[in-house]
Amino acid sequence: MPETMAPLWLTVKQTAQLLQLSEDVVYPLTHRADFPAVRVGRAIRIDRRRLEEWADTHTGEAAKL
Repeated sequence: MPETMAPLWLTVKQTAQLLQLSEDVVYPLTHRADFPAVRVGRAIRIDRRRLEEWADTHTGEAAKL
């Protein structure tokens, strides 16, 4: 049986853990137009693949976050 696949959509908590940031830092990012977050009702989900691309293009921009 194959290993469990990583989820395609992450919660804010999972995103914070993946980026090694606090949830308090990630929540404001979800309001940025260039951040790959979507709202489904009251839930916030982050597209894992687009998050990786976003992180690659924003490496070194911590002061701008």
